[in-house]
Amino acid sequence: MTTTTTSRQFAFLYLCLMFSVVACAPPPAPTATLRPPQPTRIPTRIVTLAPTPTLAPSPTPTLPYALAPLLGTWLVDINLQLREGITFDDVRFFGTALVEVALDGALSGSVEFYPTVLQPPCVTAALDPEPIRATLVGDLQPAEDGGVIANLRFVPENAAQPTTLRLACVEFPEGIVLSDPIFWEAMRAADLLTLRVPLRLGFQRQSSADLSGISGGALYGTLYTQVRVSR
Repeated sequence: MTTTTTSRQFAFLYLCLMFSVVACAPPPAPTATLRPPQPTRIPTRIVTLAPTPTLAPSPTPTLPYALAPLLGTWLVDINLQLREGITFDDVRFFGTALVEVALDGALSGSVEFYPTVLQPPCVTAALDPEPIRATLVGDLQPAEDGGVIANLRFVPENAAQPTTLRLACVEFPEGIVLSDPIFWEAMRAADLLTLRVPLRLGFQRQSSADLSGISGGALYGTLYTQVRVSR
């Protein structure tokens, strides 16, 4: 056998081995196709708010009387006279209450009382530098005759405020000075801290109370009261 023949045989065997390996080899595994990353979805919660309730306007109260003619400021003159006291025979207190009527029928206001004393032939004087003050609260009430009653309540600025009076006579020229809270004590004893008056122009009323009896001896004399209504 020649050298050329041997080389051809070797080449033929080599090719046979190569084709056999290729034919027997397993097919290549498929390459996975990578998907692009997807964004994470966060669930969205939808909250429905309840509608804000609409407040209905408060109805205007129906009053059993005509309020329009009563609106505004009223004047209530209140004059008190304490007679036949132990030391002083005639002590007077003059006051004018300013009463305001509101749209709902409520009453508010204020009053100042100024004291004076008379006892001739003696020389007298009221020594208090400030008047006796009070605020007023209350409401309106229909009357049986078709009118309107003002229920007023006095709220003293100082329930213990004294009234200071001086008296000088021939018998005791050195004078006597008395300082006691007689005003509010007399008003309380006579049940005048609450005042009921018809809210009518020109109304007047007079009354009296024996303080010696109703105060249990704490006060002496008779308290005369005069009330007059105007605008």
